[in-house]
Amino acid sequence: MKRILAAVGAALALAASAAAQADDPHPTKQLILSLNADIPSSNPGVDRDSNADTVLLHVIEGLVAYKEDLTIGPMLAESWEIGDDGKTYTFKLRPGLKFHNGAPVTSADVAWSFGRYADPKTGWQCTYRYDGSYGPKVEKIDTPDPLTAVFHLSRADGMFLTNMSSIQCLGAVLHKDSLKADGSWDKPIGTGPYMFKDWQRDRYIDLVRFPDYQSLPGERDGLTGAKIAHAEALRFLVVPEGAARESALYAGETDIMAELPPNNVEIARGHGIQVNPQPSMAWEVLLTQTADPVLADVRIRQAIAHAIDLQGVADTTTYGLASANPSAVATMSPYFTDNEKIWPAYDPEKAKALLKEAGYDGAVIKLQTNKKYEDMYSNAVAIQSMLTQVGLNVELEVLDWAAHLDAYSQGKFQLSSFGYSARLDPALMYETFVCEKKIDPSCFWEDPQAIKLLIDMTTELDRDKRQAIFDQAHLLMAEQVPVIGLYNDVLVAAVAANVHGYADWPGAKVRLWGVWKDQ
Repeated sequence: MKRILAAVGAALALAASAAAQADDPHPTKQLILSLNADIPSSNPGVDRDSNADTVLLHVIEGLVAYKEDLTIGPMLAESWEIGDDGKTYTFKLRPGLKFHNGAPVTSADVAWSFGRYADPKTGWQCTYRYDGSYGPKVEKIDTPDPLTAVFHLSRADGMFLTNMSSIQCLGAVLHKDSLKADGSWDKPIGTGPYMFKDWQRDRYIDLVRFPDYQSLPGERDGLTGAKIAHAEALRFLVVPEGAARESALYAGETDIMAELPPNNVEIARGHGIQVNPQPSMAWEVLLTQTADPVLADVRIRQAIAHAIDLQGVADTTTYGLASANPSAVATMSPYFTDNEKIWPAYDPEKAKALLKEAGYDGAVIKLQTNKKYEDMYSNAVAIQSMLTQVGLNVELEVLDWAAHLDAYSQGKFQLSSFGYSARLDPALMYETFVCEKKIDPSCFWEDPQAIKLLIDMTTELDRDKRQAIFDQAHLLMAEQVPVIGLYNDVLVAAVAANVHGYADWPGAKVRLWGVWKDQ
């Protein structure tokens, strides 16, 4: 027997959407959100970063998506069924859905989209989740009728729906007109509440409301639920300097600043700005390149861990808002237990002893960072000071963000002050740094046991067994120190006094649907 996991009343959704657009109680001309840098691409999951995700999640949608409570809910699919063997997923599309170019959404579009993601020429960052590299292979997608898409997997996979819902590599259903005639990328033609209109590089990205959007019923719910586009237009304004972003907000030139420095909370409130710190599942880290000649010695990495006061770094950067977390399991995750707190204790003398034992000779170690993300830079400065105090010869290497991201992607660093946007299942966070370098050079934990644990955590369905796997992976990480977790970010969004309906959530992505402002 197959299991029906979710269903949505299509007629109710259509009625709710039509009513919202026809008689919007909160008409708004435009909402302006400031970004700290331009997006690298409009191609979902290709040459992406957190800013690109923020913009595109208003434009694109997948078959399923994360809800507010971090479970998986329906999006373009109104229901799905899993075969008894766990290898067949049958999705029923909501009827009446349209792309931004007016074309109907069909199962053929689902098959085309995933076929494009599987093509290595696309350069999609998460192809390995579907080609058999670390997850099952999608062997074929049947389309028995226009509203039914059947995915056939090579084996059962407990992460399949989670992977399809990934914020970083959302399995978005796109129209083929997103590509130019020569097959190169043009712009996203998706199904979301906003359409991609204009991109003036290093200046702004403009989106406009999609008049034929069919919202789900109910309330806003993570990246599912009601997506009521009160604003006729959204502008994502590129303002690299933090002080300039704040000044623009205080002057009424922008409406929302998603990342207010924690030390400026009271200043913002003094300007009448709404400020609500929100714990998130984004993770600040110090990466260690385990293939580096110096850092290949686990004793050096252990010394670095003992030299860093994790809570001290968190307090310095977040002004006491965040708690230290060395684990890839976020503190907000139901899988976070006391086991995830186990880590080499802050002990400078132990660090010195390990360096002496390893024969460290004062070789220069470069610590990469950038100033686009102020928290990464602040973390790097604090860490450099701590490492210097135990005798490590650490130099900061301050790069622009594009160069820093490129160095990370190619694995060309010794130490790197970095940050990962929220991964809503711990396996997805481990997946960012556990693998073979020949598959992904950004991976820096290539240990066979870690790779085996990653496979186990992505295939196991039992909750208690998954907990045990996460616990084991963390203990191994505490021993080998391929990465030093610092803390989970606290989001500090600053919202103008005349803006209403804005709310953060554990997924840590800005949602501008359901938001309006006084005119």
